[in-house]
Amino acid sequence: KNDSAAIFEVADYGICGDLFKVVPMLIEEVRAAKAAK
Repeated sequence: KNDSAAIFEVADYGICGDLFKVVPMLIEEVRAAKAAK
């Protein structure tokens, strides 16, 4: 939960948040994007 962590200087994407809140939302968005194709 450190949005100033060094990894964010080299990462293409970064998500700063609680794993158990962010991952289910991310899965839902990926499924919606796949269904729209």
